[in-house]
Amino acid sequence: MVLLMVTTVQWYGIILIILGLIFRYIVARNRFNRRGSGGLQQYDSYNKALVTTAFERFLKIIGTGMLLFGVFLIAIEWFNKSTTEKYKLEKLKEQQR
Repeated sequence: MVLLMVTTVQWYGIILIILGLIFRYIVARNRFNRRGSGGLQQYDSYNKALVTTAFERFLKIIGTGMLLFGVFLIAIEWFNKSTTEKYKLEKLKEQQR
C-alpha cells in the first residue's frame, strides 16, 4: 500500500539516485581493480590510459549529476506535497468559518 503513495516524480528521483550510485560504483570498482601492489593504476599503453581516464571521469560526472538531480526531484516533490497539504488545511478552515 505504501508503494502506491509514491508519485511518478518520486520514482524518477529514486531511479536516478540508484543509477547514479551504480555509475559511481562501477568507476570506483574498475579503478580499484587496476591498482597494482604499489597502489598505482596500471595500463597497457598511454593511449589506453588517456581514453579510460577521460571516459571514467565523464561517467563519474554523469553519475554525480544523476544522483543530485534525483535528490532534487524528491525534494521538490516533498515540498510540493507539504505546500499542497497546508493549502488544503487553510482552505478547509476558511470554509468551516
